[in-house]
Amino acid sequence: MPVTTPPVGGPLGRSRRRLSGSAYSTWRRCQTEWRITRGLGLGSPTSPSQVLGHVLEEGVIRLIMRHAPAGADREMLLAWLKQCAEEEAVAIRKEGVARWDDLPWRREWETPGWPFTVEDLTSRVWSAVELLMVEVDRCVEVGGGPHLHAMRAGEHVFDTPAPCDGSKPKHPLPDRWPPHLEPPRKEGFEGWQGEGAAVNHAEAWEVIRPWVKDPRVGQPQRMFHPEGWAAGELDMVLRWDGNVRLVDLKSGNGGGPYGASLHDQMRFYGWLWEACFGVAPDGIEGWYLDGGKRAMVEPFADFDEATSELESVAMAMAEGSKGAMAWPLTIESPCDREQCRWCALDTDEGVLALLDERCQGNSAPPSIAPPFEPLSRIPHRVDVRGTLDGKWGPLPNHFGESVIGAALTSGRAHVALEESQPGAAPGIHDIDAGPVLVRGALPGAWRRSPRLYADAGTTFHADDPEADVTRLGMLRTRANVSALVVSIGRGKGIRLDGRPWSMGTLHVYDGERIIEVAMFGSSLTDRILDIRPGDHVKLTGAELGWREGMPQLRIDARSTRVEVEHHES
Repeated sequence: MPVTTPPVGGPLGRSRRRLSGSAYSTWRRCQTEWRITRGLGLGSPTSPSQVLGHVLEEGVIRLIMRHAPAGADREMLLAWLKQCAEEEAVAIRKEGVARWDDLPWRREWETPGWPFTVEDLTSRVWSAVELLMVEVDRCVEVGGGPHLHAMRAGEHVFDTPAPCDGSKPKHPLPDRWPPHLEPPRKEGFEGWQGEGAAVNHAEAWEVIRPWVKDPRVGQPQRMFHPEGWAAGELDMVLRWDGNVRLVDLKSGNGGGPYGASLHDQMRFYGWLWEACFGVAPDGIEGWYLDGGKRAMVEPFADFDEATSELESVAMAMAEGSKGAMAWPLTIESPCDREQCRWCALDTDEGVLALLDERCQGNSAPPSIAPPFEPLSRIPHRVDVRGTLDGKWGPLPNHFGESVIGAALTSGRAHVALEESQPGAAPGIHDIDAGPVLVRGALPGAWRRSPRLYADAGTTFHADDPEADVTRLGMLRTRANVSALVVSIGRGKGIRLDGRPWSMGTLHVYDGERIIEVAMFGSSLTDRILDIRPGDHVKLTGAELGWREGMPQLRIDARSTRVEVEHHES
């Protein structure tokens, strides 16, 4: 079963700092890159190849889910697959162009626009077909494999079946998926032969069909480590012959500076499979679709040693920043790659030099004068006291994640205290109601109301009248910022209840520190959407929040004033 449910929290189970295959490979490649892109969340312009990776994988999966023509021999199957590959290439290009045109920040190549042709995409899809045909031919040679009898009888072979047209999607959290979002059912395979008949190529295509990340499922299809600190989302699992082989689909050819990352990423997946299911996979490999190369990966030599190493990496990733992140970063283990662009970015001049390159002009942080203040003055943690009662949750927070919380009251001040993210402070519900001293709480606001967030750095104690605390009615919940935009991000989709969601982010730099600014729903006005890297922004009354132990400013369209000075270009 290649999917497990989140050990804590809500349906998304997301965390920038939960160890994943891509995060581990990034950490191994360059810790500076990880701190910038994942720890801080600083984005960069999207390249065509990044979009290609997503849409090509989806197209290959749609092809894998198709049913072969009943009774097809090898020649007929190949002819049908050729037609399918051409159809998917057209669909892939259409979707790729649509996603490319919808990007707010993208890296143009020499020829503007979407550079991949239908012919090129057909070739890459066909590479996947040829790699799958190796399995089909072997299936015919061995007489169908150990599951042919059960499949011909219509039995369920696996707890999590291979997604295919005509099957019902397997949702990790079925009770959270609205029935009205189920896709229309398609016809199933009608070419199963009777017992004793020699397996044909049409049946072999059905038998070898791997588990793939089902595009009909609107929930993450991840494996979660039993203790919650690691997770991974596989592309494909081959298991028709009684063995389990994990496969990662790559749109490129394995060259370039990121080609070597496959080894670290897939070793992580092999370790996670064993951690989740108690048995190591029989094989780990990557399929490069630009050229059809199959790359075999050696697993970790020792599971326990790998667990110790990966847990230490996860703990290092979990180290937060005291306030807005200072720039340059302080990295204990610098990257040893020559001309690493991330290490070059992590300098006093790095961000501005990069912006000058993108904006073709002179970018510099604006001067800071009242009512604005440096990012370094945004409060980090506070000690507060009050009466704890009214425990609640788990309930969705503003990110759609299920968290727990309680009410903290002192005099007339009434403040919600909740986890900064799922599972960050499960001890909130273990505290007896009554007077309590909370140390290291994260002050913030949500929808114009003060709020406190708790994480691993927050502790709860018996009330101490002599403790130096911040009064609940005096919590700092807003900030006025004047800074340079160095990165933008956008996200949108459909929530599990069927309602649409949208979110935007900015990263702004005041010459010493960088902080993330988030906007949700109606706060994403046209004026906000027009902001680009290199612009100067002045935010008056931005709400203070927290994400992954780091401060985050939030724009409320009704209470935050936004002034924008656009860059000339």
